[in-house]
Amino acid sequence: MIKTDDENLVLATSTESVDNLNAQFYGRFPYPWRPLKLDRLSDPDFETIMLNQDLGNWQHNTLPNNPKIWVAGCGTNQAVFTALKFPNATVLGSDLSAQSLELTAQTAEELGISNLQLKQESLNQITYKEQFDYIICTGVIHHNANPQETLAKLATALKPQGIMELMVYNRFHRIITSSFQKAVRILSKSTDSLVNFESELALALKLVNGGFSTKSLMTSFLNEYKDGSESKLADTLIQPVEHSYTVESLSELTNTCGLELVSPRINIFDMANDTFSWNTEFSEPDLQECYDSLPDLCRWQLSNLLQLERSPMLWFYVQRKDCVGVASRRHRPLKSEQQICEEFLDTKFEKNSTTQQSYLMGSNGKYKLSPNSHFPKSSLDPAVKKMLDSFDREVSMRENFQRQGIKTEFQKVNKLRLKLTTSAFPYLKAIHAV
Repeated sequence: MIKTDDENLVLATSTESVDNLNAQFYGRFPYPWRPLKLDRLSDPDFETIMLNQDLGNWQHNTLPNNPKIWVAGCGTNQAVFTALKFPNATVLGSDLSAQSLELTAQTAEELGISNLQLKQESLNQITYKEQFDYIICTGVIHHNANPQETLAKLATALKPQGIMELMVYNRFHRIITSSFQKAVRILSKSTDSLVNFESELALALKLVNGGFSTKSLMTSFLNEYKDGSESKLADTLIQPVEHSYTVESLSELTNTCGLELVSPRINIFDMANDTFSWNTEFSEPDLQECYDSLPDLCRWQLSNLLQLERSPMLWFYVQRKDCVGVASRRHRPLKSEQQICEEFLDTKFEKNSTTQQSYLMGSNGKYKLSPNSHFPKSSLDPAVKKMLDSFDREVSMRENFQRQGIKTEFQKVNKLRLKLTTSAFPYLKAIHAV
C-alpha cells in the first residue's frame, strides 16, 4: 500500500500496531461521550420502515422487522442509539476500547435496554460469516492500517440480502485535520515505536490556544476547539491514523471488497449544515440536463469535486454485489435514483405519526424520562409543509404533485422524496407499492 502525502498514515505500519494504537487512544479519549439525550419511539417498526424507504424499498422488506444488527466500532453510544431505534432487533456492539464499552454498558443498564450485547474485539480479527442483516460502521475503517482488509471482514459478516451503513471521511473535509495531525506528530517526534498521546495533546492545546504568531486558515479552523471537550479535540487533532476518500475512491474500495454503493445516507451532521444533497443544481438548463442524465456514481462524484468542502459526508448504504432479494432469493439489482423517484411518484403514502420518549441526562449524570411527545415534529421547510398541509393519501404522489402544480422533474422530485420519506425526514410512509 502506497502511503500518499495527503493523509495521516505515518503510523500505519501494520494492522496489529494500529489496533494497539487505537485501543490506547480511545481508552484515553473515549469517543464521543455519553449523550445528553436519548430517544425511544413507541412504534417499534418505525425506524425499520423508514430505513427501507431510504433504500427506495416501498414494500418495506429489504430489512426484516426483527433484524440481527452489528454496530462495528460502536464507541460510547452508537450501539445504545441503535438498540433503542430497533427494539425488535438483536444488536451486537463491538469496539477495541474497554472504556468505551463500559460507558455504553452503563447507559444501557440505566435505560433498561435488553436487546444489546457488547464485545471487546478488533474488526480485523473477527470471524463472523453471513450473520448480520444490517451492519453499521461509521467513522471506523478509515482509522485502520488497511481499510480494504477491514472492510472485507465486514463484507464477509453481511448476509447475502443484508445492508451495510458505511461512513468514511470525505477527502475535502479532512485536508486541514490531516495536515494538523501530521504536524503534531513531527513536533512531538512520534514514531511507529514511540507514540505519546499526552505530549501530542499538550502540543495541540498550545497551538489551539494561540501558538501561532500570524493568522491563517489553520488558526481560523482551530478556534472552534478552544472550548471543546478533550475527547473531541483529541479525536480530530491527534488521531493516530486517518485515511480519507472521494466518492470515486470509496466506490473503488467497496468494489474490491465485493460491495457496491446503494444510496446516500442522510445524517445529523449534514442535516445541521444543510449539506446532505448529492445532487448539484445548475443555473444553465443544458448543464442541468447533462448532469441529470449521468449515472448516480458519476453525479455524486461530480458533486464531490465541484462542491469540495461543502459536499456531504461520505455516508452511504452498501450491499453485496451478489446480494439477493429476501422473497425471491434472486439477485437484487441496484435501483438508480431516477428509478426510485419514478416509483416514489407512483406510490401512495400516508402521514407518519407516533410518540417519542426522551431520556435526559440530569446534573447527577443519571438519565430521567421526560413526558411523551409527538413524532415527527412539524417540518419548517416551506415546500415540505405545503405538501403535507394538502396531502391526500387516496391518490399517488404523482397526483399530489400535479394538484400542487409541482413539475415532476428529477431534481424537484428527488429533493421532496428525501425531505418527505426518509429516516432523516420521516413524514410519510408508503401504503401502496408499485
